[in-house]
Amino acid sequence: MERPQPESEVSTTTDPAVEEQAAAWLARRQSGLNARDEAALQTWLAHSAAHRRAFEQLAEIWQALDEIPQHEVARLRAEVQRDAKPKRARTAALASPARRAFMPRFAVAGTAFAAVGAGVIGWKYWQKVPTFSAVYETRRGELQTVALPDGSTMELDTDTHAEVRLYRHRREVRLLRGQAMFTVQSNPDCRFDVLARAVTVTVVGTRFSVRCTETGLVHGNVRVEVEEGRVRVASAPRMVELTAGQSVATDETGVLEQIAAISRGEVASWREGRVSFDNTTLLRALQEFARYGPTNIVVDDPAVAAMRLTGSFDVHQLNRFAHALPRVLPVRLRARGDLIEIVHAA
Repeated sequence: MERPQPESEVSTTTDPAVEEQAAAWLARRQSGLNARDEAALQTWLAHSAAHRRAFEQLAEIWQALDEIPQHEVARLRAEVQRDAKPKRARTAALASPARRAFMPRFAVAGTAFAAVGAGVIGWKYWQKVPTFSAVYETRRGELQTVALPDGSTMELDTDTHAEVRLYRHRREVRLLRGQAMFTVQSNPDCRFDVLARAVTVTVVGTRFSVRCTETGLVHGNVRVEVEEGRVRVASAPRMVELTAGQSVATDETGVLEQIAAISRGEVASWREGRVSFDNTTLLRALQEFARYGPTNIVVDDPAVAAMRLTGSFDVHQLNRFAHALPRVLPVRLRARGDLIEIVHAA
């Protein structure tokens, strides 16, 4: 598992007027400041945190432009030109004296930055580079808690694969497999998205779980449960909002089903080493146990596999679960070599 150190996080927006002033000061400093001008710059920076933040952000853009690959430069330039065509007023703003002050250095690379606004290209690139990225995986039977640099946490269930990328104005987790419980640090200026198959879960600050598994209770679907706060769940063509004590799942085609009420104690019960069944088939129940470790229990009879049960069980006590089955279902256990077979009682 990789645990890279995060870069500094910048997640607040900047007033355009302050950005213009910062651009002018940065350009003047690149040309050289005398002692009086340097003192004036320091006074401007000390005036507010917004001034210093704008100056540091634009300084990062300036430096980043030297590191942009040429193919990325061409793509971003085309993107800026495309966006600028219907927005002449915006183009005029980009060509203001403070922004034009950036252009001489950018033109050294022999590109047409001056024609499309070098600052915008640098800004677009800067925004698209994550400040933190990591891949987290748990093995079969393993649980793990991950603290993210933004103050959020992820609790990963068994056999889970999650990819995290934090950007300056958004946070993103791709849940490729398994399930996770998220406690999101509130930041109204930096949304937090969890992507699982075709489903996008968007929050600002809350506690919720997302499941994306091929077997067990949720097989081939995505399920979202909210313990605290509010989340928006979208999967074309539908979008719903969930509050604490609600859940929603997709059907086999990826379309969101109806919102269901749940107990807060049921949200991500796997954190307590338990699994809950509600009119669940015996086959799905055994598949859920198998996610946490190897089993020696088999069911060959389709009629037995389709029998349903309800209850909460310890995921690490499969044998105890199996030996309790004859008391709640019309079945019996039969030894078959090293295996235990569940068969009809008749």
